[in-house]
Amino acid sequence: MVEKEKIFEKLAKAIVAYDTDKALAAAKEAIEAKIDPLEAIQKGLAPGIKEVGDLFEKGEYALPFVMLSADAMEAATNYLKGYIPKDKIPAPLGTYVIGVVQGDIHDIGSKIVGTILESSGFKVYHIGRDIPVEKFIEEAEKVGADIIGASTLMTTTMIEQKFLVQEIEKRGLRRKYKVMIGGGPITASWCEEIGADAYAADAVSALEEAKRVMKSKNTTNTS
Repeated sequence: MVEKEKIFEKLAKAIVAYDTDKALAAAKEAIEAKIDPLEAIQKGLAPGIKEVGDLFEKGEYALPFVMLSADAMEAATNYLKGYIPKDKIPAPLGTYVIGVVQGDIHDIGSKIVGTILESSGFKVYHIGRDIPVEKFIEEAEKVGADIIGASTLMTTTMIEQKFLVQEIEKRGLRRKYKVMIGGGPITASWCEEIGADAYAADAVSALEEAKRVMKSKNTTNTS
């Protein structure tokens, strides 16, 4: 148990240090120690990227370092996933399409959210930045999404989140897709005003909200 905890700590520290080589070395060490790859992701890598997100939110990490951390996380996650037997890969908690609304190019926050969601069991499709409403819906239809996540860091583009909800309603797809919103200027009251299903203030709460939303969606679909 002590050895496992030390390896989890190495994984987390490598992500915080935005060191891909160390992250991969720790991932290899986890496999050699016969640690469950999923456990290594959830108890090692995920806490590391969570800390990176917290540091970014506090203004203690600049964007380039956060992006390097995300790269290290992705490399180590992909390595560990290669050792999960196909029959042991759990069904995804849900399918999540995430992107930054039209007019906004700030996508690092949505990338962190996507990474945390994916490492925690969601199937994530990150469709990028400056995405028009139609593209969000088109991608959701294409991949069979459960949740559409729309992010923005600009007050001038917040309205695009409202347009997204309105367009989903207009197309008669409101029961099919849950809508989550987030970003610097976004608040719970804005979420309520536009009729979105959930709001997340940060990457960590985004995971908890996504789980809650999926539970609500599944309950609704089976009732």
